[in-house]
Amino acid sequence: MRMRILEMSAVFSELDDGVLRAVARRMRTVGLAARDTLRLGGQGQDVVVFLASGQVEESIADGAGKVLLTRRPAPGDLVIVPATRSGDRYVTSIYGLTDAVLLTLDRDGLLEGLGTEVERVAVTLEKLWQQELAKAAAIAAQPATRQSAAIIAMFSAKGGAGTTTLAVNTAAALARKFPRQVLLIDLAAPFGHAALFADLIATGSLASASKASAVDFEAVLRGNIVNHRAGMGVLPGTLRPEEVDTLTADLVGRVLDVVVGWQKVIIVDLGTSLAEGALAVIERAECLLIVVPPEIAAMTDARRALAIFRDIMNVPDNRVELVLNQRSPHPPLDRAAIESILGRKMSVVVGFDDSRPEDSTLAGGLVIQHDPSASVSRGALEIARVTLANLKLDG
Repeated sequence: MRMRILEMSAVFSELDDGVLRAVARRMRTVGLAARDTLRLGGQGQDVVVFLASGQVEESIADGAGKVLLTRRPAPGDLVIVPATRSGDRYVTSIYGLTDAVLLTLDRDGLLEGLGTEVERVAVTLEKLWQQELAKAAAIAAQPATRQSAAIIAMFSAKGGAGTTTLAVNTAAALARKFPRQVLLIDLAAPFGHAALFADLIATGSLASASKASAVDFEAVLRGNIVNHRAGMGVLPGTLRPEEVDTLTADLVGRVLDVVVGWQKVIIVDLGTSLAEGALAVIERAECLLIVVPPEIAAMTDARRALAIFRDIMNVPDNRVELVLNQRSPHPPLDRAAIESILGRKMSVVVGFDDSRPEDSTLAGGLVIQHDPSASVSRGALEIARVTLANLKLDG
């Protein structure tokens, strides 16, 4: 059971089996009775805590005792503990809703079990803690601006068009205008990479939230959003490919019903999906951005997609914006040829950016932050401008 929990954790999943077994052997079992509270201050005792069984409520408070956020982890989840490197004092409290069992690992056990991997894991735990602080700031900012968010869907009929790169950087661009009020939902199944491209550690998803009880669904969903320092949140659709079947129209609609009350703008990265969950988003989207690469095969697919949206789904033309993404230095088709084939003008043209998007990801950040002069950065800002104008939010 300990091995399985470690293998499913975003912090430990990439480690070798030998290291995982060494860590698992050093974990200790702690029983938490119903209505009892365990407090962890990040001062050198337990630094890794998993919920093995039962139900608990986790809360994080600052040095003044103000509760910043609460969540109810599911069995197998990592309970986020204040980073030991943090100079500020925070306390995580774990309250037993029922009798529960925790698996904990102290600093010495972590050092002994991880060996040479200890620094890598320490950096990841620090990143998780920073995400928690960003989440607390977002939650504090959102109740005062509670309203129904505008929904933007981003789609490409062909894989490799750069949709996720543009979605992540456009979300960051929109967050400059609406700090902590922009959410990116990643429905590019089965392998969504929005959190990866944003240098975030995904700890939950739409799929995992679907397992929560009706009374806990909203809290679990909010807890599964990871927040970026640029002011945007990212909500993964799935964490594993086998979860893709859970992304039904009912679940996606239920999620949208909840999150529209927390945000100003919601971007949904659909990738190439036209599954029922994606169709549920397109039906509700106030703006549909279609990313088109200048490739011959992409033209046929884009024409078919446009016909589906227009003739079958009755999406009005004024809700559709086309984005030409130059993914190669010498494309076989130019803008005029593409517009002639599709019978529509391009709203935005994103220039060729060589390996800059990948370089920024490897460096641990967004293109729009690392290289504002890059074509992707300028393209994301232009997409944000065009979208806000379409939604009449540019005032």
